[in-house]
Amino acid sequence: MKFSHEQWLIFGLATTLIVILALTIALTYTLAWSKLATVTLVFFLSYPLIWLAWRSYNFWKQAIMQLTTYTQVVREGETNLRFKVQHQDNLLAELQQEISALALGNAHKLQQNQTLENVLSHILDSWPIPVCLFDENNQLSYRNIAMKEKIQQPMLIGTTAEDLGFVIENGNLTHSQFNQQWQCQSISYLFQQKKCHIFSALDISQPLHQQQSITQQNLIRVLAHELRNSLTPMASMADTLLCNDSFNEDQVRLVLSRIRQRSNRLLSFIEQYSQLSQLPAPQSSWFEFNDLLEEAKSMITEPCTINYQGSNQCFADEQQMAQILINIFKNAQEACDEEHCEIDVSLYYRQENSQGYQQTKQVIDIRDNGPGFANLDNALTPFYTTKSHGSGIGLSLCAEITRNHGGEFTLENTEHGARIRMAWPVDNKAH
Repeated sequence: MKFSHEQWLIFGLATTLIVILALTIALTYTLAWSKLATVTLVFFLSYPLIWLAWRSYNFWKQAIMQLTTYTQVVREGETNLRFKVQHQDNLLAELQQEISALALGNAHKLQQNQTLENVLSHILDSWPIPVCLFDENNQLSYRNIAMKEKIQQPMLIGTTAEDLGFVIENGNLTHSQFNQQWQCQSISYLFQQKKCHIFSALDISQPLHQQQSITQQNLIRVLAHELRNSLTPMASMADTLLCNDSFNEDQVRLVLSRIRQRSNRLLSFIEQYSQLSQLPAPQSSWFEFNDLLEEAKSMITEPCTINYQGSNQCFADEQQMAQILINIFKNAQEACDEEHCEIDVSLYYRQENSQGYQQTKQVIDIRDNGPGFANLDNALTPFYTTKSHGSGIGLSLCAEITRNHGGEFTLENTEHGARIRMAWPVDNKAH
């Protein structure tokens, strides 16, 4: 059986008292005192001894109880209670100083946290972006004014997310009040080893409207340009024929041939735009890159030398990769000022550290000996082109295909011409 420190103290004081009384009795016995004298002496001696023992026990008990109470108060965050100052020779004085220093440090940290919390709360309350916080039990712990106005219902602290209309799916929060014109973000974080959630929503209706307007203006501009370029000469040629009293067969055939040529060009433009707006998801697999390269070479009508080095295996959607190579080769051939166009193609793999683990990426590097991109900032903008002919869709289509593969499509100008680099992760298990 183990005794506590308090029990050991009581046991020690009682033992000391008994030993003193026993020695007193032994002394009176040696001196041949009478029993009455011995009992009288023991009686009068017991009272001061018991009083001293009780005072000693009570002194230590009160000091320790005061320290314990003061420590509990400090732990609760109270700062209005002060510990009674002990004498400097007191054994508990040093312990009191340490506890007081700890309490002062905690009070300072608490004040800093409260100040920071008030500042953050003031900032969030003035934000136009709706924000709310939920604790580990999905109960509301904070919401700013913008969130309260958007939800349009009482948002009391402690209310569950479900009662407020939030839906939790795969650890993410959503709410029916935030439609497609809102960009919502749900983040989980650890606070004191407990998983909490923060939900915010950004109104993107104005940027979306502006982007739609820009897209519509670009579309109208390009369509008007293409239709004007195609229909104007067609109408002019038709007027020329109608002005003649008789029709010459050769002239009629020539006019119809040019009308067909213009019509095919317009249909080709519409087909390219349809590919850009309705691009299917890539079906990636490993295939022979050399075979695909030869197929793309055959689509280049003008003299052009294509040099290749690197791996013979490529991981991508084969049909979409063919479209990329054809568009890039045609762009390089059309932009080249030299008598002979030369294109260098390389394919290699590199290791990258992504989110804590190694990832293999495939890189396709294409360079030409042309003048480079005339306007590098707008080279990937749909419908933008500096050529006298063309729709400005080719490179946009290549970039969109690359992004659908989970990769990056970058352009740059070098001393020797244009450079295009494509990189996306590969599936090592399928290799």
